[in-house]
Amino acid sequence: MKNSTPSNPIHFQAKVPEGAIVDITCRIDPGCEISPEAILKDGVTLCQNVTIIGRVTLDRLVKVRENVTLVGPLHIGEHTHIAHDVVIGLLREDNDLADQETIIGNNCRIGVGAEIIGGVHIGRHVLIRAGSKVIGDVPPYGLASRNPAILERYACPRCGGILRINRNVREIVETRCLNCGAFGLRFSKRPYISNRGRVLLPNNSFGEIVSTRGDDYRWIDDEELR
Repeated sequence: MKNSTPSNPIHFQAKVPEGAIVDITCRIDPGCEISPEAILKDGVTLCQNVTIIGRVTLDRLVKVRENVTLVGPLHIGEHTHIAHDVVIGLLREDNDLADQETIIGNNCRIGVGAEIIGGVHIGRHVLIRAGSKVIGDVPPYGLASRNPAILERYACPRCGGILRINRNVREIVETRCLNCGAFGLRFSKRPYISNRGRVLLPNNSFGEIVSTRGDDYRWIDDEELR
């Protein structure tokens, strides 16, 4: 890890202040502005006009597309892809999570124009559809959509495909992906069945059920992350 300076030629026309910790393998495009509290680990990519405010840590190989705003305290896990015009870390109107760190897990994909309220926890391998507004925690392998976001379904970590129950083992369900055939992903039976379609709330809680009848359940990277 190295402290980056504005004179670093690989960060030409980007504002990288003294104090920011930026690995030499990072790519920071013109128009980016990052805070002196930022930590960018190896292989991080910031495309044009990304703004980082406050204490934000990006783990290895995180990719952030154009015109994204990241507000700390925030920690984003490795291999996560954030599409353009996303905002993460917005203050809640009731301010009850204002001092809590926003956490995005490993291998997440966050769609175009999505908003994630500060202080929530997004589990690993989560998918968030374009235009969604997430005001609560998203469990691992969850696919969130709408405003306010609901847990639309659980998704295959390989392709984002629809998971179906392959077999029941007492209180555990084992699933298979209808798209790529991947199998063996297991969930606790009750939350897997009862939480789908519910509004996502903080502290791993859920609100009312929202009908998704007639929706297209497919996840297509070219549409969500364009």
